[in-house]
Formats: sequence, C-alpha cells, structure tokens
Amino acid sequence: MNKLIIVGNGFDIHNKLPTKYTDFLIWYLTNCFESSSKDDGKYRELIGISYSKIYQGNNCIEITDYKQLALWLMTEFNFESSGYSPDFISNGGMFKFHLTSKSELFLRLMSHQRERNWVDIEMTYYKLLKDCLSLFNTIGEEEKAEKRLKKINADFELLKSFLYEYLKIVSEEAKVEYNFDYCADESIDSKIIIDKHHLKNIQEEDYRDSRYIKAKDVTILNFNYTGLPYQLNRRKYNHIDIHGSVKRQNNPIIFGFGDEIDSDYLEMEKTNNNDFLTYIKSFGYFNNTNYKQLIDLIDSDSYVVYIWGHSCGLSDRTLLNMIFEHDNCAAIKPYYWQRDANTDNYLEITQNISRHFRNKQKMRNRVVNKEFCSALGSQN
Repeated sequence: MNKLIIVGNGFDIHNKLPTKYTDFLIWYLTNCFESSSKDDGKYRELIGISYSKIYQGNNCIEITDYKQLALWLMTEFNFESSGYSPDFISNGGMFKFHLTSKSELFLRLMSHQRERNWVDIEMTYYKLLKDCLSLFNTIGEEEKAEKRLKKINADFELLKSFLYEYLKIVSEEAKVEYNFDYCADESIDSKIIIDKHHLKNIQEEDYRDSRYIKAKDVTILNFNYTGLPYQLNRRKYNHIDIHGSVKRQNNPIIFGFGDEIDSDYLEMEKTNNNDFLTYIKSFGYFNNTNYKQLIDLIDSDSYVVYIWGHSCGLSDRTLLNMIFEHDNCAAIKPYYWQRDANTDNYLEITQNISRHFRNKQKMRNRVVNKEFCSALGSQN
C-alpha cells in the first residue's frame, strides 16, 4: 500500500511563507507605488497611478511607506468610484493619488478583497470566463465577447508572471517544520480503511504491528510552486510538482482553472474558441511527465491520501476527482486547520472533498472521520 500526500497552500502558510493571494496583491500594489515614484512604468499594466503634491488637505491619513499605502488600498479603496484617494501625509509632505483600474480582472479581484477580505485569483478568472461565455452566446455580441476574453487572458498572464516573481522571492528562506517529516514517514493506520478489500493483499511483513501498515512508497503531490516539500528527508520520498515550480526552469508553473466537470466548461468547448481554454490546467499537464507519473502511481496499488493544507476547492476538481474516485483509493485523511482551541475547518474540508465525488457512497467510505484525523503540522 502506498501513501499519496497532497500538499496545498495551507502547508506553505503553516511554514510561515506569505503565499496567500492577498499577500501577493499587497506586494504587487507596493511595487506599483514604488514604480510610480520612479516613473518607470513597471508593474502598472493593470493599474494606473498618478499623484500630486498638495498644500492643504482634509482628514489626512498618515503613511510611513508604500506597503502601508497598499494595505489601505486593499481594504478601503473603491476603484469603481471616482478614483481619487483621500489625502495622505508622508515624511512631512501631503499628497493626493489618482488610481484607475486598467483591467476588469484586477478590478474584480480588488472588489472581492475589499468586500470579503480574501480573494481567489483562479476562481475569479473562471467566473469572468463564464461572463464572457454568456456574452458570446448573445446574438450580436460575439465580437465584443472575443475582445473581452482576449483582454482578460492577457491580464491573467501578467498576474501569473508577477506571481512567479513574488514566489521566487518569498520561497528563498523558508524552512519546514520537522513534524511534517515524521507525519510523512509514519505507518498507515489500517483502522481508517473501511473497504477491507484494500487490505487483502498486504503481507504480514508489511505491517509494523497488527494495526499499522508500512507504506511501500510515499509520494508528495505538490500543488504549490515553492518547492518547500523537498526539505523533507526522513526517507526517500517521490515528488511530483504537478503545477510546476519556481525552482525548476524545465517545469514551468501551471496557473489557471481545472474544473472540466462543470457544465459551463463544456459549453466553452462548444464555442470552438480556444481562448476559453488558454488557462485550463489540463492543457498544461501535456508539457511534461508529471501527470503520467501520477497516473502510474495510482494505477499501481492501493493508496491512502493525506491532505496537507489543500482546501480541495473547485479550481482542481478534475484532478482531485480522478484521485479520490479511483478504485485504488483506500482512504482520504484530511489534516485540518486548527483556528483556535475550540474551532477548526475539518467540516469545511470534508464538504469541499465531497464536491469532487460523483459517487457519494465512495465518498462516505473513504473520507476519514475526525476521530482519526488531526491538526495540520501534528505527527499523527
């Protein structure tokens, strides 16, 4: 029996990497303001910034650096308004900024962040594709839809390039908490496996004792880009960076959406317009052997899935459906986020996992109940 560890962004965050999309947008806006002060045009393809020095202002906001200005912008500013900011004081000077969005995608991201205090770039992008699909199917609006779609794709490519730059910077000094190494290497608890046919071919010598099974192979399926799991070395782990890596030039990052089960995606295919498919993740899998390595693994033997910090959201639905519903999948053990002493996100993770199952009986037989699960970063 094998072990497949699915690693998501919660793993990087737990190990103190600032890899939330919100962190990235703050970095991007900070660079936009710094670029504006140098008047070099860099980073400002998605946002227009101009500012003027003033000598009298009302209710001025004091700022110390561009990051503080970016933080204010993320939570307070409405790009859909006139674009004029309140007055700011910095280093004894008084300024007024004029901000405009050059991108429908970026505007949607900022509005979502301001209203809900979080953002999912890939999901926001896909919702805009759906808007374009609706326009495309409206009589007389096809040309307008095609133009809009090309602009959204161009802006998404820009965000992807900026994200790559940001992740290269923040991933340089990250360290993995040692407990993850012990967790990856631990034996598989046979009590979490409901479908007992997975246990029939396991030999006596494969058990550590009467209950725990020694995993033949441990594969880390990394959905992140930072390469952090390579620091785990308690045993020889197999690594599949399914969405690429900022550490390896021959494995470019795959950034986009991956729900080909969605009915709207099927309608996008029917339009015969490939611009709808530009950033669908499956097409990125054809660029290397990562996907084949995963197929070979799950076809080879029964396996137990561990989930480290992956929300199991819809942006990876096609791939997760294949893993979770495969006949060799024996159990799915999510490691939940412990928010405080009394609350965690175990229920939310299991609800998300359920969306990747067409066969709900398989889902009930495979998702490990909370009694046998534990918090992310623990050894159990």
